[in-house]
Amino acid sequence: MSDNDWDGPGPRKFVPTKKSEAIPFMNSPKLLDGTMAGDRGFDPLGFADSRARLTEFREAEIKHARLAMLAAAGWPLSELWDRKIASVLDLPPILDATNRAPSVLNGGLGKINPAYWIGCIALAAAVEGYGGMVNSKKAGYYPGDYGFDPFGLYPKDENGQARMRLSEIKNGRLAMVAITAFAAQEFVAGSAVIDHAAIFFKPITQVLADAEHSGLFSGLYVAPPVEEVQNAAIQAVEAAQSVVPPVETVSEAVTAVVPPVEAITEVVPPVDAVSAASVEAAAVVPPVPAAPVVAAPSAELIAAKERIVELEAKLSKIAEFSR
Repeated sequence: MSDNDWDGPGPRKFVPTKKSEAIPFMNSPKLLDGTMAGDRGFDPLGFADSRARLTEFREAEIKHARLAMLAAAGWPLSELWDRKIASVLDLPPILDATNRAPSVLNGGLGKINPAYWIGCIALAAAVEGYGGMVNSKKAGYYPGDYGFDPFGLYPKDENGQARMRLSEIKNGRLAMVAITAFAAQEFVAGSAVIDHAAIFFKPITQVLADAEHSGLFSGLYVAPPVEEVQNAAIQAVEAAQSVVPPVETVSEAVTAVVPPVEAITEVVPPVDAVSAASVEAAAVVPPVPAAPVVAAPSAELIAAKERIVELEAKLSKIAEFSR
């Protein structure tokens, strides 16, 4: 029987030991009785040797968990948007040449304005003071309860509140692991997180296009991102407009060069008039003595016949336009 088997003052009595859910081959510490959210009996070094000490550790854990959740979201977002925001505000970006965010391992913290660090320290001191001196004195206080619920999302019933606290601590612990992995991965690999896990931070079309350009999917066609397709289409339309003038411009040019049908009709008589005039002229002109038979037509005659054919074709077109 160990010290953990004895429960309080009075005669020593046997208390059944409980195995830790986090480390099944070890007994769960006595203070970790499952009343706190996320309690899985994990304290192998015995840091929480009193109830007050356990509450302090939970306060520290929930604060780090909340900061880690903010950092796990802010880290990749800063790598995605920092250069765009800096260009809009005409400020220098804080990312390095490989688009990595500043950190203790990556360096670059000197680019941050000192006023930002002063503001962070002041805000942290205010939250710490409010939680330690004001909120912790209220009845029913539990670690991390600052009464902050502007949107009314915190459940009113006890079961709902327990589920919310459990979800928060679980997500916070995962975020602490994630932000540590972000820093280590960027330091070792020398490139940004958004490039290592691009599928989580970039459109799938852009991810596949980058993979195609890098030769990962050699021989496999991957459609380019939608933005590139749209830009290419706009450039093609602009190029076509610069080469081929609009329909209105072509119509005006044709009108300026080719006179209206009425004007052509006035200048060129109708086909019937031309035929009648030809018949009358043939009747007036006396017959010409028959010329000697020529073996082959001359070049001038052939050219004249071709010219007549061209004129007849043009006259037929003019007649079609006048209908």
